Amino acid sequence: MAELHLVETVHPQDAVRDRFDALVGLDAHKQRLIEGLLLWMDQKGLETWLRSHHRHGLPLVDTIRGAAPLVLLSGEVGCGKTALATTVATPLADELEEKVRMLESPSDIRGTGLVGELSARVAATFTQARAKVGKGAGLLIIDEADDLGLSRSERQAHHEDRAGLNVLIKQIDLLAREKTRLAVLMITNRARAMDPALLRRATLTLEFTRPGPAERQLLFNRLLEGSRHSPKDVELLVQQSEQAVPFSYSDLTLRVARAALLESVRQDEPFGPTSLMAALKRVEPSPLMEE
Repeated sequence: MAELHLVETVHPQDAVRDRFDALVGLDAHKQRLIEGLLLWMDQKGLETWLRSHHRHGLPLVDTIRGAAPLVLLSGEVGCGKTALATTVATPLADELEEKVRMLESPSDIRGTGLVGELSARVAATFTQARAKVGKGAGLLIIDEADDLGLSRSERQAHHEDRAGLNVLIKQIDLLAREKTRLAVLMITNRARAMDPALLRRATLTLEFTRPGPAERQLLFNRLLEGSRHSPKDVELLVQQSEQAVPFSYSDLTLRVARAALLESVRQDEPFGPTSLMAALKRVEPSPLMEE
């Protein structure tokens, strides 16, 4: 079996904090994710709250503590799932006032297809993650999670896929039993294809959609920072970006804004609302995902 390596970073990091702050239009998701992670990881804070308000105990807290530390981030491509998952460790570390290790599963986690390899690599991922976190706090990021968590009822689900999924579920349950301060963040574009047993274990599910008018207003204000613009300019951009197939966040930041910036440099003109407006007329939104 090929050796498995997790990508590891230690937080907080100033550059990551800047990227987290730059995720506009996702404030509700940011808050829910941080609060959910703190409920698992800030044991001292929870004990202090219990002594203050429920000195004789609160059964609900024991129930929450026994739940699987699994977060599911699902929805459209280019709408901030991976960006949020890979930056939340820094604000979480700020709240905990301690270091948080972020571990990312490798893109080749499935291995080469040998019998039993997928199950072994899933188990090795969790074993390494627990060892690296130790008694501290950590996040394990599993991107394209539908590749591991495909429903066992799917006709194309091979025996190896089913075996790998069983190991994944057992490892998540083991984290809950051991009360390891390691939360698993699974990212998927196809939540409906994932196994119901895995979906049931997600104690926090965040659904990501393409930005509406309010989110696009925040985004255009962010994109136009440092340029001359007015509220009316932003309003016109919000109207112009209203399409039958909506723009995703990455459409607007990586395609529209990039095209506008390149054209401004090419023409030796200042970047601003006019540049963005012209780019919006040239760039088509990316297609919606097929169910």
